[in-house]
Amino acid sequence: MSGSATSKTGTGHEYVKALCEQACNHRAVNHPYLQQLIAGEVPDVKGALKDFVYQYSAYSLDFIRFLTATISQLEKGEHRKALMQNLVEETGRIDAENAALLKTIGIELEWVDGIPHPELFSRYMSAAGIDSEYRRSNEFSDEAIIWRDLFYSLCSKEGPARALGAIGLGTENIVKYIYRPFIKAIDRHLDISLRDRVFFDLHATLDDQHGDVLTNIAIDYAEKPENRKPIKEGMLMALSIRNSFFDALQARAHAMQPVQ
Repeated sequence: MSGSATSKTGTGHEYVKALCEQACNHRAVNHPYLQQLIAGEVPDVKGALKDFVYQYSAYSLDFIRFLTATISQLEKGEHRKALMQNLVEETGRIDAENAALLKTIGIELEWVDGIPHPELFSRYMSAAGIDSEYRRSNEFSDEAIIWRDLFYSLCSKEGPARALGAIGLGTENIVKYIYRPFIKAIDRHLDISLRDRVFFDLHATLDDQHGDVLTNIAIDYAEKPENRKPIKEGMLMALSIRNSFFDALQARAHAMQPVQ
């Protein structure tokens, strides 16, 4: 493992910091498919981008459920209280500090304040042409369903340490690195307004705060050596199933018929 800490030595902070570095270097975070979407190196890039977000919705629209399950597993009231703030923000609450930050990148408060994040995601899908007819004609892939269900299991049934590794180090800490290239692909290939794609810009900008909360809780857990392996396992499992999902998306995209 990168960094100086091992599962038996060093502080909890050192151990978790090393895991965060490992996560950022994982293939799921730097998947070649993301760069192919930016470059348009698929037969039908617009079709691939639509498929990407529709398949992603099988997981993303359940994120509040994942977060709630994690909170229910935490043992200390102070940890649950800290993570409840993340849950409040997922339901659409924007404080003054974050509103000012969003303003600097062109996001108007009225676009997002009081609007649950699943609704923001659905707004993007509507703008991308994912309507009732598209849904009837396209099913979620096996990989999308497996990702959603295994991730929920990690957050709800595998203990608090694995849940923190999965939703914190393996998800909230890295998602901005995935959304940023997706935003570039949208900019290059689609005509979708900032308001309609705001779900991705919002998370690419603000998820550092969510990640910090989860990281700090993971650090507290990692002070006990018996929690370190489960934290790492949760992180790697979350990254592995995301990577498998991206592999499947890449294969689906390259199997599409070229645009005439």
